[in-house]
Amino acid sequence: MKTSKDINQQEMNLEYPTPLADIVADVAAKNSEIESDGDDDNSEDGSESGSDSESWEDSGDEAWPAEILRYAPIGDPYSNVSRKGSPRMAQEFTMGAGFHHLNEGGNRAMFTLPANTILPPPATCVGLSHYNKAAIALMDKHNLKEIGLRVSKQTYLDKVLLVTDAPYAIRLYVGDDSGPCIMGIALIRDDIMFTSGILSEQEPPLTLKLDPGHPVLDSIEMQSCTWLEGKDRVEKKITYLRLSCGPDTLVFGQMHTPGFDGKQSIYSKVESAAGNLCITGIGYFDNKPVTLQVVDLGLACEDVVDAMNTCVYYNSGVISGNKIQSRAPEVEFLGSITTEDDAVWNTLLGCMDAVENSSPSYGELLPNAVNLLERSLGGDVHTMHSVFRIDRLLTHIIQEKKTIKTFENDHLNFYSKLIPMKQMWGIFSNAIERIKRVHGCEPTLNSFNVAFLQGTEESFKQAIFVFLTQIIMLILTSSHIWKNRADFHIQSLLHLAVSICGTVVVNSMAKQSRESFDEFANIFPQYIGTTLYKIDALSNVFSGFWVAICTFLLLMMTSDNLDIVLNATALLFVLELDEVMIDNNSIWVASLYRAHFMKEIIKELNESDKRYWDPEYLRKDRGEHYRIHTPSCSFLFPSK
Repeated sequence: MKTSKDINQQEMNLEYPTPLADIVADVAAKNSEIESDGDDDNSEDGSESGSDSESWEDSGDEAWPAEILRYAPIGDPYSNVSRKGSPRMAQEFTMGAGFHHLNEGGNRAMFTLPANTILPPPATCVGLSHYNKAAIALMDKHNLKEIGLRVSKQTYLDKVLLVTDAPYAIRLYVGDDSGPCIMGIALIRDDIMFTSGILSEQEPPLTLKLDPGHPVLDSIEMQSCTWLEGKDRVEKKITYLRLSCGPDTLVFGQMHTPGFDGKQSIYSKVESAAGNLCITGIGYFDNKPVTLQVVDLGLACEDVVDAMNTCVYYNSGVISGNKIQSRAPEVEFLGSITTEDDAVWNTLLGCMDAVENSSPSYGELLPNAVNLLERSLGGDVHTMHSVFRIDRLLTHIIQEKKTIKTFENDHLNFYSKLIPMKQMWGIFSNAIERIKRVHGCEPTLNSFNVAFLQGTEESFKQAIFVFLTQIIMLILTSSHIWKNRADFHIQSLLHLAVSICGTVVVNSMAKQSRESFDEFANIFPQYIGTTLYKIDALSNVFSGFWVAICTFLLLMMTSDNLDIVLNATALLFVLELDEVMIDNNSIWVASLYRAHFMKEIIKELNESDKRYWDPEYLRKDRGEHYRIHTPSCSFLFPSK
């Protein structure tokens, strides 16, 4: 039993990672240094940006320049976010959303008046009508120009089911609701079927099988129909859907000419997407699917399956759905996406405000996002994937030269703010991705891993002494075996069986150490090639094999039964010495990861081109001294 004195002594000897308050103080100090450096740079670059920049952004200029010369053929080659094939270059967007009987102004009006289900009809409208031409034609045919068109609910989104794992097959259930439409969808994986909607089999369901080794779609085409149901109510349904995967294609319905069909239906434009596509969410109205939330990993994605398992899906092993009913108006009317944790939107807004007003703007990233970081460290998969979704939305907005319509302050929708925001959020997402990998693998930490994460001289020295101790003990064991090699013999079949079984057990435990070594290196690529990585490989890869061999030889040289029992697992202590030295307390481990990831975020921000974080520089000369590269969501700055 440990006395209180022993426990106090152990606590004194245990080095805990840097507390959160100290990390924030360290970050603030670094921000002050960079800010002072930025002030020196600004004094040299000139100070024309003040009132001129404000008038430029307030003048009604487009969010994205029209001049082709403003765009560069390449982007920032040093960005930690914009690397070709990175998961940070994936997009996420919603297909099929919106009131297709209204124009863009009408959809925004419905968002600002959320209690309404109908807008003033053309006959009584003052100014421009919010109905589009097709809706006016439909109302004219059915004598509704003085009544208008209404919907039964605030939006056509009762719920959105976010998919938890990649499906290996997609099945569509079709039926008739004033014409053919999709009534339900089933997602199938490993003989588990996740279904939602009206699963009518009056018509044979349509099934598309995906390649389990590459379960992505090549293209999606979708068309919706808004039709007059009853006197003045309009409903919505999917009347055409085409999904392609390699040589296989699933087609439901047929394309119609967009607009009013002359009877009672309004057909939307055909929406399409191509790339490495994943269906990550399905929106339902009256239990019928009406929207799809889609992720495009990009054709340059290096490892599609790894990106899907880590950043797109929860990778829980069982396909299911996460029911979301919040932010339906934002998705329906403003072209947004559904997220599990709505707190990410306030964080995004806070960071955008910093991009507009603070220098360096990234100084507000951790203060705004610290709650997201804490929940991610705690294993909240909803928060982690919400961060990824915002990152992909920003990529979509920039690559498609769009705007984030959910911002009340439209001045934030400017390329000189959206691209720095993407760079900042992408760096934060890099850290969250590594946290997701940590929770997915849960590698067993050893002295070498802790020395890398802490980055202190004391922890490095401890790791070196642990390694030297292991090597010396193995040398002594090998020397003993060689010296007594004449004693190697098979005493009995039981003796041989125990020796083999003991060796198999030791080898299995050594294999776990090797797997943990590989997992840690996969989570932290910067660990590879370091001195700690090399001695970790010697300790947990080479030594694992050698311990298994030595165990067999040692057992075959032992004649006493009790000694055989004792020697069967004796050498495991040598292999596990680097793990025994580590505190496995979950609070300590979380603190260790917290300190490391916060420092890594600051490091990546500091390594990025500091001009991303200087709003005065980005506004100077109306931004004409640098160029835009939308495919990589980055700037091409002039060389210093």
